[in-house]
Amino acid sequence: MGYDCGFDIFPRLEANDENKKAYQQFLDEIIEKYKDVYDEKGRREDGKILDLPSSSKYSGKNVIRLAIGECPQMPSSAEHCNYFLRFSSKVSGSLTTAAQPYIMDVLEIARRHFGSKVHFWHEMNEFGEPEQQYGVYSWTEVNDAERELRELGSGQEGSG
Repeated sequence: MGYDCGFDIFPRLEANDENKKAYQQFLDEIIEKYKDVYDEKGRREDGKILDLPSSSKYSGKNVIRLAIGECPQMPSSAEHCNYFLRFSSKVSGSLTTAAQPYIMDVLEIARRHFGSKVHFWHEMNEFGEPEQQYGVYSWTEVNDAERELRELGSGQEGSG
């Protein structure tokens, strides 16, 4: 067991020009910030945190992930910004505690680009609205969006 924290993007981004531009700027900032970051608690053998599709045997071709904790991920293309619902990881236990500072950094970057659409949540937040503890989206919604994004990357037709 353990507990997660992260943030949801709500309402869901539409893949329109304005959101694609904001999402590309968000991605550019993430890549610039983490391109040369290595952490001994990272999940890759070399400790590199940023896992890009072009240089990874781990990430699918449609996702960028941070190789820390449970390896939170995001769509790698602004064209697929509408699949970015959640960025989260377990943040308890020896393998995942190191993820929380990265999630908090990405949260601040997301707030700069998406403003009030960014909703932080933490499962240890037992006082407040349910979405402050568990997020806006259900895990089914998040997993469905991630599956659809994977299917786009494999050439299969998504269902939404």
